[in-house]
Amino acid sequence: MLSSKRIVLFLSALAVASTSFAFSFSVPDVLHSAETLNHAIPHLKTAAHTIPHAKAAAATLHHTGFDPLSAYKELLKVHPLPTKMMTGATLAVCGDAIAQTKDKDAEYDKRRAASFAVFDMAYRALQHFSFPIIVAHCHGQYLGSLPMVGETFDASQLAAMEQTLASQLGIVPFLYYPAFFALTGAIQGLNASGAVTRAKENFFPLMKRNLLFWIPVQFVQFGYIQEDLQIPFLSVCGLAWTFILSVSAGSTKNYTPDKEVQEAMLTNSSNKHTEMAMASEAINEEEDVSTSAMMADAATY
Repeated sequence: MLSSKRIVLFLSALAVASTSFAFSFSVPDVLHSAETLNHAIPHLKTAAHTIPHAKAAAATLHHTGFDPLSAYKELLKVHPLPTKMMTGATLAVCGDAIAQTKDKDAEYDKRRAASFAVFDMAYRALQHFSFPIIVAHCHGQYLGSLPMVGETFDASQLAAMEQTLASQLGIVPFLYYPAFFALTGAIQGLNASGAVTRAKENFFPLMKRNLLFWIPVQFVQFGYIQEDLQIPFLSVCGLAWTFILSVSAGSTKNYTPDKEVQEAMLTNSSNKHTEMAMASEAINEEEDVSTSAMMADAATY
């Protein structure tokens, strides 16, 4: 019985011979083609053996393919607090890095980036524990009791509005910003007086931007985002907010002790120049008075 290899060779030679006849190829060309096929057959067999393994690997990848969103949701179930904190810190550092690129002459400030990472992790932890309390106590009952409001919006919208206002008017001014100015200032080496000055100068401008940016975002969060994805959703939106926050009040260089010393020296120098100018004017006035008196005496004589 002929082996499979010889059968393949025979059929190949026959096919090539038929083609050679049809296109007036010579017999040596046919023999050369048969020899080429003879050398190629081992490689073809190897490829044929490889195909089933490739198909199996593709099928395995299809059935057990990596789904980033599913993997992230699984992390939220197994390790909810660390996952939320690391998500917030990562996106906060990215937002601050984008903000730092605005100053092309300055080097990347690692302490500033670290301060944003630490602050954002702390705030995500606060949200992790405070949001369930807000949701449990704010069902729209307060806004729904107001005239016209309860008739205009449904219960879910009223609940989302109440929860948003509780966060923005309760947590943000009394916990968020004190923690922001304290943590970022301490990590960047700012003393207590500098931190207070920085907070006084930036709190109200930031609070206005905060309300304009976060009230719509948090209404969507409380009204339409499932609970386990709310903080990751805020972290993603926080990428844009961190950029705004970092540009507006991220750096503490204008409030450092060295800056205060320089400003004090400039103030003292300016005061000294003012005093010297006033003394010089007084001397000139006295000289003018003396000169006038002498001229009057001379005229008398």
